[in-house]
Amino acid sequence: MNPAPKNLLFSSLLFSSLLFSSAAQAASEDNGRGPYVQADLTYAAERITHNYPEATGADKGKISTVSDYFKNIRTHSVQPRLSLGYDFGNWRIAADYTRYRKWNESNSSTKKVTERINDNNKETKTEHQENGSFHAASSLGLSAIYDFQISDKFKPYIGARVAYGHVRHQVNSVNKETITVTPVASGGPVITGPTSKPAYHESHSIRRLGLGVIAGVGFDITSNLTLDAGYRYHNWGRLENTRFKTHEASLGVRYRF
Repeated sequence: MNPAPKNLLFSSLLFSSLLFSSAAQAASEDNGRGPYVQADLTYAAERITHNYPEATGADKGKISTVSDYFKNIRTHSVQPRLSLGYDFGNWRIAADYTRYRKWNESNSSTKKVTERINDNNKETKTEHQENGSFHAASSLGLSAIYDFQISDKFKPYIGARVAYGHVRHQVNSVNKETITVTPVASGGPVITGPTSKPAYHESHSIRRLGLGVIAGVGFDITSNLTLDAGYRYHNWGRLENTRFKTHEASLGVRYRF
C-alpha cells in the first residue's frame, strides 16, 4: 500500500491546524483593534438653571413672577444611546447620539390674606399657576477614550467628550386675584374678581457645543464582545441666562468587528 496519500492528508491537516492556530493567536494579540458599535441604556439626571427676572416696583402688576420650582429644575429620564467608534488598542474614538425625553410639569398655589379695613373684612385670594417644559432634543458627541490594561478582560477607562446639543425650555406663569369685602354691619359680602393679571411667558432654545468627561469599566466577555458600565458628565453650555447639564450612568455592550 502506497503511504503517500496518508502522508499528504496528514501534512494537510497539520498545515491547517498550524494556520488556524496562527490566525487565532494573531486575533488574540491585536489588542482589540478595529471598528466597533456600542449600544447603551442610560439613566440621566438632568439639571436646568434659569435666572428669571424678579418683579419689582411698578412691574409687580405686570409680571407674574416665576417660582423657584421652575428656576432650578431637577428631573430624570431613561433613554438609549448608540455609539460608533474605532479601537486603536489602548485608545478609542467614538461618535454617539442620544435623544432625551421631553419634560413637562405644572405647579399651582393659592394664597389668602385677610385684613380689617374700617368696618369691613377684606380677603384677598391669589391663585398662581405655572406650566413649564424642557426638552434636550438631541445630543451628538465625539469622545476620546483611554483604556487601562488592568488584566486581559478587566479594562477601566477615562475620556473626554465634546458634543453639539439642542435644548428647548419654556415657562408660562399666570396669576388670578379675587377680593372679597364683607361689611361688618350688614354681613353681606362684596366680591370682586377673579381678575387675571397679564401672563408671563419665556421660551429659550439652546444650540451650542459643550464639554464633558467620561469614566467607566469594560469587561471582555469574548474577544469581540465587551460589557460596558460607564458614567459621563456633560455641561451643555449657557445661552443668555439658561444653563443645562446632565449626569448619566449607563450599561451596555460593545461589539468589535
